[in-house]
Order: sequence, then structure tokens, then C-alpha cells
Amino acid sequence: MSTLNQKVVVWASGQVGKQIGAGECWDLANSALKQAGAQTSSDLGPTGADDDYVWGTVVEPKDALPGDIIQYRDWEMTTTTTTDVSFSDDYGWWDAPTSTVGHPHHTSVVTTNPGNGVLTVLEQNHRGNKEKVRNGSIRWKDAAPTTSISKKLMKRRDNGKTEIATITIKVEVTVTGTLTIYRPVAK
Repeated sequence: MSTLNQKVVVWASGQVGKQIGAGECWDLANSALKQAGAQTSSDLGPTGADDDYVWGTVVEPKDALPGDIIQYRDWEMTTTTTTDVSFSDDYGWWDAPTSTVGHPHHTSVVTTNPGNGVLTVLEQNHRGNKEKVRNGSIRWKDAAPTTSISKKLMKRRDNGKTEIATITIKVEVTVTGTLTIYRPVAK
């Protein structure tokens, strides 16, 4: 990891729980780069309110390092958890709720890259309400589906009796949109 990256992540990590600048996501990355002596999006342009900011040299998400900056565009991570409950006589039910986290336009700082398409980040304004700096986790690619099977006593919905059921839970995570990862560049 470069010295610039180290300076960025150390400074940004020290800001957890604080509001940086006006509380925009941009303010955290911009301030961290300034503190590290790196070029900011103001130096590299464009800088309009809805522009895709440039923060340094583009790197592949798999190569992201702590201190790199992520620029999001129409990014969404959708998790679908399918639960299938079945009894020995084939009676049962299933449910498949989804939850979606998204950023149409956002910026964050990478803190770790544990692999498998996951990045941990520092970000503020993650819901658009000037939220303070926090740790988060995102995916830059779909996750391989995971399935778990267990048995437990459950109450049947048809007759109210408690019997052993087989519960199959499948979790699928899909990612859409664009994440551009930037390596900081010295002034």
C-alpha cells in the first residue's frame, strides 16, 4: 500500500462518528485526500453536483487497496433470502423477501478488500440525510448463492400441529450499476 493510501485511510478512520465538512459523501473523500497531500476531485475535475468525480488513477475493484476512493453511479446491491419450509407430507410454504441498498451517486473510502467481491468502506451521507462517518460493507460483484438446510420443530399453518420441518434457506446477492475505484495521486 502506498504512503498516500495509508494517510488517506488513517485520517478517514479517525473520523468515524463525525460529520466532515457539509456532511456530503464527497466531503469525506476530498478531506482525506487533502490531508494526505493527494489530488482531489477538485484538482482532477469534473466537479458538478451530479458529475462522476475523478479521484486519481482508475484501478480494478479486485485490486482495490485501503485508502482508494470509490465513485458510485446507479449502484444497487439486492439480497434475496428464499425460505422454504416443508413437512414430511409435502405441505409447506415459502417466502422470498428482497432488500436493496443503493447509491445513485455516492463516494466512499476503501478500508479493506477481503476478496470475493466485498469491500469495506468509510462513508458519510450514506442515506442522503447527512449521516456521520461510519463503517460499511459493499459488494462490487454478485455473490455466489448460498444454501443452508436444517430441521426444527415448527407449527403448521394448515392444522396448527407442531411437527419437524425441513427449512431450506437460499441467499442470493446481485449487484448492478457502476463502481469506479481510484488510487490517490500525489499533488
